[in-house]
Amino acid sequence: MSFLQPLLLFALPLALLPVIIHLIHLHRRRTVHWAAMQFLFAAQQMNRGYSRLRRWLILAFRVLAVAAILLTAARPLAGGWLGLTGGAPDTVLVLIDRSASMEQQNLATGLSKREAGLKKLTDGIRDAYRGRTELVLIDSADTANPQPVEKPEALAELPATWATDTAADLPGMLQAGLDYITSNQTGRTDVWVLSDLQQGDWDASGGRWEPLRQAFTELPGIRFHLLAYPQAAPDNLAVTVERTARRESGGKAELVLDLEVVATDSAESEGVTELPLRFVINGVTSVHEAELKDGRLSLRGHAIPIDAGVQRGWGRVELPADASPADNMWHFVFDAPPTLKSVLVTDDPLAMTPVRAALEAPVDPDRAYEAIILPPDRVAEIPWDETALILWQAPLPDPADLVARQLESHLEAGRSLLFLPPETADANAFLGVAWGDWVNSPDGSPALIDWWRSDTGLLAATRDGSALPVGEIGVLRRRTITAKSGDILPLARMENNEPLLVRLAPAADLDRAAGEAWFLATLPGTSHSTLARDGVVLFALLHRALDAGAATLGNAQQRTAAPGALGDADAAIGQWKRIDKTEEENLLPTPLLPLRAGVLSRGEGDDARLVALNRPIEEDLPARLPTTTIDELFAGLDHRIIEDVVEDERSLASEIWRTFLFLMAAALLLEALLSLPAKRDPKKAAEKTTGAASFPPSETPASSSPPRSAA
Repeated sequence: MSFLQPLLLFALPLALLPVIIHLIHLHRRRTVHWAAMQFLFAAQQMNRGYSRLRRWLILAFRVLAVAAILLTAARPLAGGWLGLTGGAPDTVLVLIDRSASMEQQNLATGLSKREAGLKKLTDGIRDAYRGRTELVLIDSADTANPQPVEKPEALAELPATWATDTAADLPGMLQAGLDYITSNQTGRTDVWVLSDLQQGDWDASGGRWEPLRQAFTELPGIRFHLLAYPQAAPDNLAVTVERTARRESGGKAELVLDLEVVATDSAESEGVTELPLRFVINGVTSVHEAELKDGRLSLRGHAIPIDAGVQRGWGRVELPADASPADNMWHFVFDAPPTLKSVLVTDDPLAMTPVRAALEAPVDPDRAYEAIILPPDRVAEIPWDETALILWQAPLPDPADLVARQLESHLEAGRSLLFLPPETADANAFLGVAWGDWVNSPDGSPALIDWWRSDTGLLAATRDGSALPVGEIGVLRRRTITAKSGDILPLARMENNEPLLVRLAPAADLDRAAGEAWFLATLPGTSHSTLARDGVVLFALLHRALDAGAATLGNAQQRTAAPGALGDADAAIGQWKRIDKTEEENLLPTPLLPLRAGVLSRGEGDDARLVALNRPIEEDLPARLPTTTIDELFAGLDHRIIEDVVEDERSLASEIWRTFLFLMAAALLLEALLSLPAKRDPKKAAEKTTGAASFPPSETPASSSPPRSAA
């Protein structure tokens, strides 16, 4: 508990005044022995215990009343389910979720979840701790650089708390907080987390939570307070553009788009709704009236006429305003599309034949596909700058070799890596992940895949919600996947919970905008699995990996807003300029450029590079973590969850002096009730009086009449 007037607490000893007065009153009495009173003392012994208890209770209530009035004058504070009680800690860590989903707004006030949470944290920390603690900020877009904050009022003014269109990594933020606590010996520490509990940002099923819990458990004096805004936006729509291509025919040119509009709230998605879509191409605006049916709109091959002389450019699709502005817009760029090139590094070209055939099968008829097969001793021939996907079905390279560094550079450039199991393997690892031994199906029949992740990743359901037939895939032979030092995220598991497909977590020395790498524990050949026979899953898996790596090919690229999306060096970021910039975005600091959605250009003329930055698609998902899951993630730690809504303007640290005022009144009332004399029964009193004054006729005294005067 904290106090706005803590100096008044020095007056608390005055609460002992009733005790002092009582002792003085006892000291002032003089004892006079009177023989007739001995009978009364003997009768009083019957009620002595009750009388003593009653006196002590009266005295206690008087002390409580005085203490309550003093505490009322000191203006006590409490809040957040008493989350701000216990005095000021030595350090307060504030972890701010700046992801795109945190920009959901209250339409009446225009206040977002991020802004509302920052305001409450600022007021609560200021009122509760009164500048008696060190304040440190860790934001989701730059977890590697905790930032000391001079005073709580400065939180909202820092660019590190401004809006972004990125994702958040809550386990990574907590790891950064743990590193700061251990390296700076922060003492008693309160960790405040501001988040909307977006499921993808918390990665509750990942393997980082158990080590985090264990490490925090070993630190004394750590308390966690989670200020959560889990409410989903009502009537919210989200738009994404899946494909953009320029097409020319008969001297006329047009831009062809594949886009999806989805209602994130399924409860409000029934029926048909007219939906105006606003298209902006190189600054020219057009509106297309479409129909949203049962919460979904899918436009495939939507053509927008453009000038025949326009070979490259930029644009965006806009939805009408709603409570979540971050997902109402999608930016894109277009240019002559580069060839979607894949390289298969293998000792067994025959085994890679179905893989090569799947990669060369065109998904987009307007693009060219190419897949080449190379043995490991010809890795130097890989056209690294033109290759979107590398499939590696050979022993892993030694981490000290040039090839390993080239593969890491391939990831840093935003491209894709897919490792398939070689027939022979050594102890080498790539980013901490290595191959284990071969495992055969126990009974000789294909073992079915028991679980796979259908919400995101290579095996995710299609855009219309249809699941891939992953459960029908049989596996006869596979290699185990061993995580020696790196983190892996399972995307598919076998019946014994062994991983079949995993995604590597980015290494600490790779920026968060890097490409993705996967390990698939089986091969498509008939002696290993039914992947090639069924075909659908293998085709989807390969082309999703290819598309992920192709986003950074050519001079017109689609990227996800994230730190490092434009390059790590400050000088490199400063060379980028916004094309679709607004007056507000002109004032953005340079470090925020890769964190906000939009179109940026680098260079001049036809050789200029165009990049469209957009939010991660996972930020559109409405799924939120329930508080029961949060309790499991923080099991064994001192934590509190405060669920809030943007409309609630009450402070986290509210004054509770009224509580003490009511306590004083109750104490005085009870003291008055105990001080009342015992109620006498008039009938019994009359009987006692009559019995004492009457005598039997035979015992009436002779001199019952009053004596007469001698006169």
